[in-house]
Amino acid sequence: MTIHSLRPNASLGRIEVLRSRPAQAAAIAYVCVGVWYLWWRTFDTLNPDALWLSLPLLFADYLGFAFFFLFAINLWSRIRRYPPVPVDGLSVDVFIPTYNEPLDILRPTIVSALAMDYPHKTYVLDDGRREHVRRLCEELGAVYLTRSDNRGAKAGNINAALPKTDGELIAIFDADHAPYKNFLTSLLGYFRDEKVALAQAPQAYYNLDSFQHGVGKRSGGHRPWHEQSVFYDVILPGKDRWNAAFWCGSTAIVRRTALEEIGGVDTRTITEDMHTAMGMHARGWKSVYHDRELALGIAPDDLEQFLVQRLRWAEGAIQILRRDNPLFHRGLSLKQRVSYFTSVAYVIEYVPKAIYLAMPPVVLLTGTLPMNHMGWNLLFRFAPYYLLGTTATILLTGGTNPFLHSERFHLIKMEIMLRALTSLVWPRKLKFKVTAKGASETDSRFRALKLVKFQLALGGLCLVAAVWAIGGAIVGAPWRLSFMALVMTAIWAVVNAGMAASLARTILRRHHRRSVYRFPVSVPLAVSVAGTTSSVTASDISAVGIGWHARAALAPGCLVHACLAPNAVAAIEAELKVTSCRPAGEELFQIGAEITSLSPESQRALVLFLFQTVAPESLGLPLLEAGNQPVEIGAHSRRHRRAS
Repeated sequence: MTIHSLRPNASLGRIEVLRSRPAQAAAIAYVCVGVWYLWWRTFDTLNPDALWLSLPLLFADYLGFAFFFLFAINLWSRIRRYPPVPVDGLSVDVFIPTYNEPLDILRPTIVSALAMDYPHKTYVLDDGRREHVRRLCEELGAVYLTRSDNRGAKAGNINAALPKTDGELIAIFDADHAPYKNFLTSLLGYFRDEKVALAQAPQAYYNLDSFQHGVGKRSGGHRPWHEQSVFYDVILPGKDRWNAAFWCGSTAIVRRTALEEIGGVDTRTITEDMHTAMGMHARGWKSVYHDRELALGIAPDDLEQFLVQRLRWAEGAIQILRRDNPLFHRGLSLKQRVSYFTSVAYVIEYVPKAIYLAMPPVVLLTGTLPMNHMGWNLLFRFAPYYLLGTTATILLTGGTNPFLHSERFHLIKMEIMLRALTSLVWPRKLKFKVTAKGASETDSRFRALKLVKFQLALGGLCLVAAVWAIGGAIVGAPWRLSFMALVMTAIWAVVNAGMAASLARTILRRHHRRSVYRFPVSVPLAVSVAGTTSSVTASDISAVGIGWHARAALAPGCLVHACLAPNAVAAIEAELKVTSCRPAGEELFQIGAEITSLSPESQRALVLFLFQTVAPESLGLPLLEAGNQPVEIGAHSRRHRRAS
């Protein structure tokens, strides 16, 4: 990776431009080979006797090449920013929109927001009109706001709060995103430039056993991979180079005057964040992307929540593409148009993926070739084209897009992407669906398989077709495919079937079913039972429960007094009720207990300990203070990477 530092800007700070020469070379080589391959495909391979099959495959090849080209120019280089220190005296409002999130999820966000450095007012925008949320705000010191209806969903909720507040800058957090203390001091410096309307930080997720988390690592070597890693690690920094980084709905600061200039948050689509940013860019405002995590949220816990969220994003993207196509949006620069178009047209990329999945069984079961050349001639041209594309993608994404993980998630999302695409032809009214936070009520993994039955059915059909075709060739059945065409298509079908099997395995893997995620830790814990105190080590903690190892068993229902002393953090005292006790080997027992009583001071200390120290460390994220200097944090959870 080559880094070029640009001259420091008094208002935007120092900027580094990051370029990978090997990635750029691989991308250029792929484009050259791709042009050669597509020329050959167009003029030498079409089967005039089966254009119904031949043309869709050629269309898929062209579409795949076009999307790689858009992908490559977006990631040709990216920038990393180092902001100046913020000026004093800025008026800052913090908005936390909420609808139906439970208090156990909402409380850490409010406590963390109130604890942020730099003077600010914290508002909770409750579209659920819940009295217990009002009481929570009064208890913690936040301002409670609500409205009489839910028009415009989250966008309407924010717009309703604008005339009730007056901060010149507005920090916005989803109800599950708990910010670091230095969130404001890390981003406010960007607003020295009076044309900056938006400063966006990445979204990181602390529940490492969520559905969207994989078992791999990101480019840093120790940070866990999740399905959005490539977006926040490389795509947004690439868009930032073109002044096209957009609002992602949370972990961002927006300038009020820019928001008011475009009439507030855009309510025309259910992807209100991106659409709003596009409107601000069209008015000449700037955006910046700060590529260091400054808040932690909850990723969709299971497949159903994951698909609900991704379907909403896809349908919103298609709404923008149909109603307000970025390519024709007045006021945007050419680079911004291309960048936004890529961000909303990505749904179309699933059309060739579906064609590639469905093609092998059609060929094997009908004996009809989509190309005149399906033997060595094809392999000679396709192999370098495919391998260069895969290599260029891996290099351009800097290791944040592992091939197998990426392909598996593409397959998982295929059906909902095709469903979202139908709104291009049959427009319909879309409703904003809130993604549920925390574990679902049910734990039916086989029920989850029904959500991807389309992909599993095609994968199974691929396997059946491969076995049937190879079996027929072995017994000498009449066949219209050459030996090489049969082998290549059968391998293609088996690979598709293997990917579908991998998808099923991913869905069937065990997830935690606790309503609140437990962080793995290793901190001293004093436990008192019936007047007898013993020193143990806490193994996992959440805002509502604690687990530890002990040499003596405790009966479920037993009442316990516990005192947690995590290094420099003030002692946290709690009353607990044992909920589980099971053998843990070598005369040890794993005790699980729920918190039944916690003082407001201890509750606040526990939340800040979990979300400012334990959670960042479990993700391999350094806690950055003002000025962006990394601060060493304790080793509370280094030996425990998984929740119990």
